[in-house]
Amino acid sequence: MVRDYFKEICKRAELPVLSPNAVHLLEAGANIKYVSERLGHASVKVTADTYLHVTKKIEDDALALYERYVQN
Repeated sequence: MVRDYFKEICKRAELPVLSPNAVHLLEAGANIKYVSERLGHASVKVTADTYLHVTKKIEDDALALYERYVQN
């Protein structure tokens, strides 16, 4: 399976095994609570600690939201 291959590559590269689907959902703006429940995490904090620092897009989108907020 693709997921097993992905896990093995991450293990060999000594990288954390992250769910590409979770990253894509968060980048698309999905609610973190939904993503957390979908992944079966014990808390939203686990999801946030694991995934929210992953991409520059998430950071850029958050900053753009803030900029729009302060301009209005």
